[in-house]
Amino acid sequence: MVLKSIFIMGKSLIAALITLFLSSPFLLLAQQRDSVWYVQEARKLGRIGMQLNNEGKNTEALDTFKLVLEYRKKAYGSENYRLGPAYLAVGIGYFNLGQNDLALNSYQLAEKSYLLRDDPNLSSLGRLYKNISNVYRAKLDYNNALYYAQQALETYKRDEPVDIFGVHDAYYAIAEIKSSLKQYEDALSILLNNYEKTDDFNKIYFSELIAIIYQQQDKYDKAKIYYENTINLMIKYFGEGDMQLAISYLNFAEFLLTISHFEESTDNLEKAREIIVQIQKEKGVQLSRYYEFKGRLFSKKPIATENILSFRQQKKQNLRKAIEWYHKSLSALYTEKDSLQIDQLTVDNTLSFTDCLVLLKTVADTYNELALLDKEQQSTSYLTNLEEALNYYEIIGELIQRARMEISGDESKIQLTKLQYETFAKTIETAYLAYEIDHEEKHLLLAFNNSEQIKSSAVFDKISNDLAQENSLIPDSLLELESKLNNTISIYNEKIFEENSNVSPDSSLLSEYSNKVFEANRRRDELNRMLEEEYPDYYNLKYSKSLLSVDEIQNMLGKKDAILEYVLNESDSLSELYTFVISKDKQLFTRQELNPQMANSMEYIFNFMTSPNYIFTRNEDAIEFCLSAHSMYQLLIQPFESELANKNLTIIPDGKLNYIAFDGLLKSLPDTSKLIDFSQLAYLVRDFNVNYANSANILMGNKKQKRHLQNEVLAFAPKYNSEQFELSNASYTLLPLPGVQKEVDAIAETVRTEIYRGDNATEENFRALNQNFDVLHLAMHAYINDSLPAYSRLAFSPEKGEHSLETDGWLNTADIYNLDLKNVRLTVLSACNTGIGKMQKGEGLMSLARGFLFAGCPSIVMSLWEVEDNAGTQIMTSFYKNLKNGKTKDEALRLAKIKYLENSNSRLAHPHYWMSFKCIGDQSPIYTSHDMYFFAVLIVLILAFATDQGLRIRKARQKRRAS
Repeated sequence: MVLKSIFIMGKSLIAALITLFLSSPFLLLAQQRDSVWYVQEARKLGRIGMQLNNEGKNTEALDTFKLVLEYRKKAYGSENYRLGPAYLAVGIGYFNLGQNDLALNSYQLAEKSYLLRDDPNLSSLGRLYKNISNVYRAKLDYNNALYYAQQALETYKRDEPVDIFGVHDAYYAIAEIKSSLKQYEDALSILLNNYEKTDDFNKIYFSELIAIIYQQQDKYDKAKIYYENTINLMIKYFGEGDMQLAISYLNFAEFLLTISHFEESTDNLEKAREIIVQIQKEKGVQLSRYYEFKGRLFSKKPIATENILSFRQQKKQNLRKAIEWYHKSLSALYTEKDSLQIDQLTVDNTLSFTDCLVLLKTVADTYNELALLDKEQQSTSYLTNLEEALNYYEIIGELIQRARMEISGDESKIQLTKLQYETFAKTIETAYLAYEIDHEEKHLLLAFNNSEQIKSSAVFDKISNDLAQENSLIPDSLLELESKLNNTISIYNEKIFEENSNVSPDSSLLSEYSNKVFEANRRRDELNRMLEEEYPDYYNLKYSKSLLSVDEIQNMLGKKDAILEYVLNESDSLSELYTFVISKDKQLFTRQELNPQMANSMEYIFNFMTSPNYIFTRNEDAIEFCLSAHSMYQLLIQPFESELANKNLTIIPDGKLNYIAFDGLLKSLPDTSKLIDFSQLAYLVRDFNVNYANSANILMGNKKQKRHLQNEVLAFAPKYNSEQFELSNASYTLLPLPGVQKEVDAIAETVRTEIYRGDNATEENFRALNQNFDVLHLAMHAYINDSLPAYSRLAFSPEKGEHSLETDGWLNTADIYNLDLKNVRLTVLSACNTGIGKMQKGEGLMSLARGFLFAGCPSIVMSLWEVEDNAGTQIMTSFYKNLKNGKTKDEALRLAKIKYLENSNSRLAHPHYWMSFKCIGDQSPIYTSHDMYFFAVLIVLILAFATDQGLRIRKARQKRRAS
């Protein structure tokens, strides 16, 4: 169930409070006589505006609030804290019309007005912050929405006496956002802990949200109790004809439909309708909900027939009728006077952008359902309905991408992608069904674009934004301010995380840190809005971002390059693997169904390679590895062998495939009746250069960026002395890594390297120097936080004495995001597990390596598991020698692995030793090949010889003529 009661609840509450404030006698004190009339008229208009707002006449209400603001300016001047309530009312008016950016501007002016008072009214500020939270929630920016809701709570708590009503209202807002993020246990804990303490008004909404969460958790008996309780409280508090009661009837009706109580559901729906149509005659969120529900009733309507043809016919009629109601629902949310144009929907012309996305997906899914009714016959209507579904899915994708660009924080972008992942996966599935019929390139392209959108979307957005900034006229000082604000947010978020990890967190410190984050977030959002308004070239570049087509990618590939991009679509009943194969002259789109054995093979391969007991591997375990690795080769590579022959592979994995080292897949099985010799197996690495990428668009975007060519390496190799430390309420030891010292020395013998070791291998030195080198080599400990990937970290040498907030010796993923690494050409993370992290739908592995990509580095060499010290040193030494000889990064790594295999016995050739490292991103060479110098000299000599011979011949001819 979608939470659709959010905004109306909040707006009615705020409206009542604004009315109270606007009509306060306090505002008439100490006013000049000619100002009294304006104040009195503002009071009257404020009441009228509230009445219009409650009647759903949003445009008229906004115009009235604007007049209130003008009258107050005439009474008090253009800068006075008494303007705050009027700006807040205007902001609510804009918000009710879906004009979120204008609402935020009004709220910003309201905050400035409130703060003009020496002792600001904290309750008013709390209400303002809660309204700002509502706007960010409407923009799908859940991270900022949560920040402002929490700031509202802290502000209410600081008031004297404490505004208890506001405190509980803020608790509700926080729980609501957490529920939207599917953090149900956290939300439920907040609601249940405060339910008995709150007043009757807030108790109504607490009760309803508790019911909704229990429904999401499939706890239907508890949900029904709380729904019925909510309705009883609503009637008691509001009476029989209030919109709030209609909302509760709608929510209860949706719940009853979910548990197949159709008759009772219809009864509650009609009770809701009788109230709604009296208030929202043409437009409105609740009117939209009523229409949507009518559609769902038709969609789920039982059909009493056993005849399959009759069933299909009736089902089609019901589904078409459902689509008609869904369109009426969309129209009720569209604020423009013209008829609805679904491709013109934006955050600013809809009453609820979130609801529009859900409705569009519902329409698309319904067309999909219509198509599947004709799949066996594959009639004309089958393809027609698939095309209709794809049209809606495509529009949803475009709307989501637009919304993403309006969000500042990486974390919020990730939340948005995670919540909309299902839409992209459904688009790929539907596009393949259409492609299977007509093999039209447009279906392949649509599927491919959606595949790209669910792979590291936030990284791609960052690259697009950086390019827009580089090619516009924004002053460096503003870009530096943005970077400083991002750093502040990162630093204090980490402090909040660490403090919360303590057994007894310090509430005063948490409040201080939260205020720092809040203020930096607010300033960053103001800065972003200013940049978009005052630098139109930046705005146009930022929002004109489009994905590369398959044809464009083919044009950018070399003749020997091939991309294998996978989409792993997993569900409870079926798992499917979609594969795109793209080379200079070929493009394929295939689907394979996965059985449970294949999923087990994926998991077994990773567990086998990462097991800390690799030294004690039994032969039967080695045989099982061979069977699994060959099975995965048959699934992932073998179907495309002819297209991939003699090609350099770039693998773009998805889901669990991110954990597989593809170069360790086996092309053929060994004789399993004998002892397995790991050094002799038919690994894929023997025949292919294997590179990886987060997405084709990120790969090609990085290829287009120009890099400086300094050909120098910056290496960090701390010397640990078994230091003990606490991290997130857990104890760790920094054990010595003797091999890394040999490693950086060996690299320095091959290429020019500036080494920072021991006490000099500090985070402060790394921050100061990282932009000045082509290659960064970090040989150190890494600690992975699977639950909160932003706080995985690299361990530099501990800082001595005083250090800044930025340089505590731990460089976490969130810190890395805020580095500027656009001049760096390669980062080598010769540390443990740097390529491993939490799997995030739509983003891939949330690893330390991803942070370097986000910061602008186009290429990373990383490890999938803990690297054995000596093997890591050998492979890294060979890798740099190969780079020095002009090899591409992926070929340099491949040759280093092959050399290690050739010099190893069966035990040391175990995959754990050599398979961990992988190259991701732009694989182009760092150094110029010696062969190129040889050929250049050879060409010069040939040209010189040819020139000399030409001169000799010409002189000889001249002599003959002279004689």
